[in-house]
Amino acid sequence: MTRAALTPRSGRTPQGAVAVVTGAAGAIGTEIALALDAAGAHLALVDLHRDGLEAVQARLSRPAQLIAADLTRPADITRIREEVIHRHGACHLLINNAGVVIVEPFETSRTDTIETELNVNLLAPALLSREFFLWLRLGRDQGGAWQQGQIVTVVSMAGIIPIAESAVYTASKFGLRGLMLALAQRFAGQGVLVSSILPGGVDTGMLRHEAMHGGSPLNFLSEPQTARQVAQAVLASIHRPRLERYVPYGDGLSGRLAMLWPGLLPRLTPLMNVLGERGRQRYLKARGLTEVIPHDSARMP
Repeated sequence: MTRAALTPRSGRTPQGAVAVVTGAAGAIGTEIALALDAAGAHLALVDLHRDGLEAVQARLSRPAQLIAADLTRPADITRIREEVIHRHGACHLLINNAGVVIVEPFETSRTDTIETELNVNLLAPALLSREFFLWLRLGRDQGGAWQQGQIVTVVSMAGIIPIAESAVYTASKFGLRGLMLALAQRFAGQGVLVSSILPGGVDTGMLRHEAMHGGSPLNFLSEPQTARQVAQAVLASIHRPRLERYVPYGDGLSGRLAMLWPGLLPRLTPLMNVLGERGRQRYLKARGLTEVIPHDSARMP
């Protein structure tokens, strides 16, 4: 078992930090891993699929710890912490990135799919944050460049604006944003910083699936961001810790303004859906995708 020493360069940097990244085999997780690797972090990459993790490993400059785990299982979450501590002796950065959206009408949704979204998007980050809390404090206890550990969580703009087509996903992201805001207060002065990244639509396989299968037009109100842009926001929150970052900033500003008067949403949403639908059609056309909407799906016009 080795302990990673932290070597400062200019300001707050991941150089030498032990960083745990969940959902690391996905598009955003891969870009986060690449960015942290380039910044000199020691990586522990977590994903359901071992082969996906190995594909990410092949693109890194140094060996990472690969942990295949099911985040819907509390026992697996405990095992993640045990394996990371056994190998590194400490953890300085926890990146809660794993997420899932299931496109189905709420009124015909299945119990198992509801549980999956809530478990992956909300319960897992809560359990991981609890598991790693004491070890994240090690940065402060050991001194050096990292006087505080940090939790950075990829939430979603759905944590600000409700999405009718993805009600359970919205619930999980509202809850996740609230959890991180609460933990930021709870951990204040205890050696752990808490930051959230709230991206709008991100051009990933998940978004392409939504675009083709009746996902919300609100995802396309603005041009979808790239996975690399989200990763850059994560790195920015490490270099310059901030409670929340919005990707892009304009979406976060408009979303927060709209939610000052939630009673207006029934009037605003039809117009936003029309504008978003135009963006969705442009997105499908630009990528040569064909819309496939199940007969039992319901998407607002």
